[in-house]
Amino acid sequence: MEVLESSSALMEPQSLTEISEDEIHLPPSDEEDNALAAAKKDLHTAEEPDQEQNGAQASDTQVNGVMVLSLLDKIIGAVDQIQQTQSGLETRQQEMERTVTSIQGELTKLSKNHSTTSNSVNKMMEKVRKVSINVKTVRATLEKQGSQIKKLETNEAELLKRRNFKVMVYQVG
Repeated sequence: MEVLESSSALMEPQSLTEISEDEIHLPPSDEEDNALAAAKKDLHTAEEPDQEQNGAQASDTQVNGVMVLSLLDKIIGAVDQIQQTQSGLETRQQEMERTVTSIQGELTKLSKNHSTTSNSVNKMMEKVRKVSINVKTVRATLEKQGSQIKKLETNEAELLKRRNFKVMVYQVG
């Protein structure tokens, strides 16, 4: 049991890497070979010389156990990291959903304000058209009156030149 405890205590958390099915059946890496060799060495120094054959079988079993434990530790670390990442992603998604909802609300307000402004502008433009029509009518009337006044002034001027005013009074009766 000492070998199992010491090997799991030596395990350090490692970063996660994606493993394909082809990589699962690869031969042990240098780190795994070193761990196996260290475990075997520890087992051989702890065993007595007359139990070498039984010890070899026990040693292989213990080494396999150590490998299984180290792989389980790696798997547990990977699962923990995946869970942390998933939790972080869920939190981020919730924040993004709140932000999108907020933006949608702001866009709705903006759309309503735009509609109100558009209606106000249309009403003002209609009033401007009416005023413009009234201004044109007044201008035409003023020009007509101006021409009539000019005619009256020329007639008055001509009458003053002649100075032949005859006043006629009629009695109706």
